[in-house]
Amino acid sequence: MSNVKKEKLLSVSNILIMTITFVLLGLLINIVVFSQTALRYLEDQAQVTVFFKDDFTEDKISAMKDGLSKDKRVSALVYVSKEDALRIFREINKDEPVLLESVSASILPASLEVRAGNISNLKPLAEELKVVDGVEEVRYFEDVVSRFKFWSTIVYIVGTLLVLIFLVVSYSVVIAALRTTINSKGVEFEIMKIVGASDDYVKLPLIHQGVFFGLFSSFIASVIMILLGVGVTLANIFPKGLGLGFLPGIFMPPWIFSIILTFILLLSGFLLGYLGSSAAIKKYLNY
Repeated sequence: MSNVKKEKLLSVSNILIMTITFVLLGLLINIVVFSQTALRYLEDQAQVTVFFKDDFTEDKISAMKDGLSKDKRVSALVYVSKEDALRIFREINKDEPVLLESVSASILPASLEVRAGNISNLKPLAEELKVVDGVEEVRYFEDVVSRFKFWSTIVYIVGTLLVLIFLVVSYSVVIAALRTTINSKGVEFEIMKIVGASDDYVKLPLIHQGVFFGLFSSFIASVIMILLGVGVTLANIFPKGLGLGFLPGIFMPPWIFSIILTFILLLSGFLLGYLGSSAAIKKYLNY
């Protein structure tokens, strides 16, 4: 801590650099989680829509719906009757009165919207439903679903790699900060060793300084991440909460995620400060 007080300008510069690094790391983790959540929201909207022939009665549709509800691949079913279809049509085309006059419930098909718990199950379901008697058409936007899966995988892989890269960058910043301190105090350390100072006596202040830099910088970054989490919560951008790619089906409020991220950043700050300062001392101090 004495080194921090004596070298205020150097300490402030090091803390600023490390704070920026941890803020970028926190933002990157947030971007990965936000992207994963947005893609999961989109995947939840992906569905197979089954349109029925006019002679396929509601009793038969109800029986089919009951059968699908027992299918473990299906997560949700929504029946849209002819009257419901007309109401939706009128809402969409409310500014086209001429068109509305020529459309009645009798010419619109009843339909069943089928959503799967796993997006990969949509295609098999669509293929199975196409051959059912009484089904006139099955709409399944396979290209859109495939694009969802592709970008979801890309975001997860690239995001993970970038997080790992930033961890390496953070580690390098700690070493560089301590190297600057060591180089600026090289003569002082040599004198301390000449007069009989032990290795621990020389090392500990530098390790404490590295840990202080890491914790203080990660704390500032954590405060910013908490404010971001509160802002996202108040804006209600993700009504169901944030979803993590490795925890399917589990969502948490953004402010809770920001607290978890705070612990991650603080632990990272401590570990990076300790390990980085230890490595810098071992590499640049010649005993």
